[in-house]
Amino acid sequence: MQTLKLTQFSKILLSILMYLSLSGLFYSQTYTTQYIDSMLLKVNEDLRVSGRKKEVIDLNNKFCNISKKQDYKRGVVLSYINLGNIYATVGMYDKAFQYLQYAEENVEGIDDDYLHAKLYQEYGQANYVIGLYKKAIQYNSRSIYYGEQIKNKHEREILSVVYANRADFLRETNSADSSLIYLHKALDVKPTPVINSTIANHYMLFDKNEDSAQVYFNRAFSLLKKRDYLDPQRALTYFYYGNFLSEKKDYTSALYYYIESVEILKKTQRIYQVPVLYQTIAKTYKNLHNASKEKDYLERYAQLNDSLEKVWDESINSSVDKMARQKEKDDREKKNSTLLYNAIVFALLGIIIVVYYVYNKRIAKKRKIIEEKEVETEFLMKKISVSDDTLMSLAKKNEPLFFNEYQSAYPELIERLLKINPNLSTNELSFCAMIQLGFSSKEIAQYGFMQHRSVQTKKNRLRKKLQIPSDVDIYFFLQNLNSK
Repeated sequence: MQTLKLTQFSKILLSILMYLSLSGLFYSQTYTTQYIDSMLLKVNEDLRVSGRKKEVIDLNNKFCNISKKQDYKRGVVLSYINLGNIYATVGMYDKAFQYLQYAEENVEGIDDDYLHAKLYQEYGQANYVIGLYKKAIQYNSRSIYYGEQIKNKHEREILSVVYANRADFLRETNSADSSLIYLHKALDVKPTPVINSTIANHYMLFDKNEDSAQVYFNRAFSLLKKRDYLDPQRALTYFYYGNFLSEKKDYTSALYYYIESVEILKKTQRIYQVPVLYQTIAKTYKNLHNASKEKDYLERYAQLNDSLEKVWDESINSSVDKMARQKEKDDREKKNSTLLYNAIVFALLGIIIVVYYVYNKRIAKKRKIIEEKEVETEFLMKKISVSDDTLMSLAKKNEPLFFNEYQSAYPELIERLLKINPNLSTNELSFCAMIQLGFSSKEIAQYGFMQHRSVQTKKNRLRKKLQIPSDVDIYFFLQNLNSK
């Protein structure tokens, strides 16, 4: 009986303490910045991955107010970024962008590379989810810039997420080779289940290499065994593994992983990822000749996708509104500076008039030279454009004359390649030429009458012969070599 009373008392006391904490009566207490950071980074992450939306929002609102009262700007920005993340996670993109804008306004003037990297990483991911891939890549580039400036080893781990996000963005813009490079960069920073499973998915999707895919899936599942909780990494790994099993026509096993992935996404509030799984499950039931279940999941897909598309449209409008507001702000700043600009312009105009009359003949002569150079440059650009069009036409037709014409157009590039490795064959130089002209791996395979895997193999051999680092795209290597 005494134990029961003690337990009841403990529960009541805990409830009172939680209420006082959430009601703000403890806000008068001064918290250390280390404690605030711990709550907004570690505790927030634990709540976030378990899908506890309400607790995440309460936590960040509370410590946002505390940070404001203690004039701790880093805490304010972290709170806003976390709120932006959780609202984007549950599909409330209008509120997500609202809080990310608050974070952006407050981060100005703060010399903290981690904060900037985290903010732009969230901006990039939010724009990617609603289909604004170009803006997503722009924000991701900013995130990489700041992330690579971070000195703290633990905070620098954010680059793993940033690189992995960039891989997703590049894959959506048909840059599969570059995507794989960034996945391996992410893996080097911090190996996680989802990065390993994404690499496995890449090998399965683009190279049809089941052995390599299985190796990375094994690593992903090995890492998942160390996690005794459900999180989005497990959900995405299950989804990719389901695709792997579907490729092997093991539809029953694939279905198990798809359904498990859906349940995890629901529990962790990752609703925006569910529609594609519903669609995939419907397709799997079709392969299993279960028309009733196929129809059921297609209806679920249509219903959820329609509701999310409405939210996406509103979020895109919000993003556009933000750009419009930024333009208005720029216009106001220009208007406020009109008098100063006018003074400078009139002063410069007076100087120009004086110089013009004093050095009239000299200026006229220079203008004539410039005009001649412009005509010459325009002629050369037209010539190069026509030359490249001709080369690309010959390449597409697999004409034997292609390499001779290319060598005439780019003799210096061929010389530089042979200087690196004199043993390069004509076939390998011709292969380099097609890459430098911008042909994708798929196009090279198509026009060269070879398998996509053969193209990848040739690229790997060229990397070794030309000593190209693993983190450098072969296309950019050739372009840089050509521009020297």
